[in-house]
Amino acid sequence: MALAALGGATACSQSEKVGPHERSLPVPVTFAVAPILNFSGYFDLDPVKAADLLASELSYVPGAQVLPVNRVVAMLASQGGQQITSPAHALEVAEAVGADAIVVAGVTEYDPYTPVIGLAVQIYARSPLAWESWDAVGASREAQPALTAEAPGATNVPVGQYQAVYNGSHAKVADLVRAYAKTREASEDYVFGWQQYLKVQTLFLRFCWQDAIGQLMSQEHCVRAMVACVGPGEDPA
Repeated sequence: MALAALGGATACSQSEKVGPHERSLPVPVTFAVAPILNFSGYFDLDPVKAADLLASELSYVPGAQVLPVNRVVAMLASQGGQQITSPAHALEVAEAVGADAIVVAGVTEYDPYTPVIGLAVQIYARSPLAWESWDAVGASREAQPALTAEAPGATNVPVGQYQAVYNGSHAKVADLVRAYAKTREASEDYVFGWQQYLKVQTLFLRFCWQDAIGQLMSQEHCVRAMVACVGPGEDPA
């Protein structure tokens, strides 16, 4: 699939500035999660299982109602594909499965032994109201992860996106992992204690998704845009 940077999208790119964030959605928002796009060159990464972990962590956000990833997989299969190919396609799939918004994420770096995970996460919202809170001038100055190709002149940009590299050998990341493990009730009596989240790659990936989601929830414009999909006092689609 041809890839290009998304023009005019709000982004955050960093390798060390990561931290936990807690944010509730003021109204229920129904999310779909697409199979992960693998740009890492590590071919053993299962895009559906990785998306399942992302969906699981997203479900911890109060107000987030997350559809099974298999629903998106089935829709893509009915179209003869396996992955999201463009922003327009993302919104098309979101509408088809009955989601207010869809999360499209890519893994850009993957080393299960260090561990190191690089990722980029984008959220697309169905409602045209979503673009009202988008700061086009500020966004144009930001770095942009290349996940899906956007047609020239398209207006369906992500309402929020985040990009980071998490290196488990770095003390700052390890401290965040330890704090995250406590929220998941990791037993200190276990042979590795909280460090199981550094030893077991699926657990480390869970942490990475959780932090990325927290970063997205800290973007006020992103939350407002997602809520606009539902509207005040309305039930999600």
